[in-house]
Amino acid sequence: MAITFTHALDHVAIAADDTDQLIKWYNRMLGLIVLAQTEPQEPSRQRTYLIGPAAHEDAHGGMMLEIMPRNEHVRRPRDSHDPGISHVAWCVTDFDAAYAHLAARGVGFVGAVVQAVGGGRLISFVDCEGNLMQIVERSRG
Repeated sequence: MAITFTHALDHVAIAADDTDQLIKWYNRMLGLIVLAQTEPQEPSRQRTYLIGPAAHEDAHGGMMLEIMPRNEHVRRPRDSHDPGISHVAWCVTDFDAAYAHLAARGVGFVGAVVQAVGGGRLISFVDCEGNLMQIVERSRG
């Protein structure tokens, strides 16, 4: 018997220097809201958050980021093709509007709009802590 999946990835986790600052950035840039959170936890005294699009309203809608406090290890610089998870890609319904929204807020785009593997368009950008993100619009054919 094969595993049956839902239509969405539940979440991707980012270990952040400052969880509060990072969720504010995602709220301002992508409109993501807090769907669930913990109380501050030792040793960092920071909260862990689940954030996602407002349309989901709770932590059962999928397409979420978990923003958690990082450990004491130093963040190593990485390039997009270094081993490990490279980026998170957010599927949007209107690429041009999403691009204009991000550009108006001064997001740090990386490169130009390119053809997405499998069809459509995408562009990469970095969040305030240097994590690589993308918006992607899939072409239907």
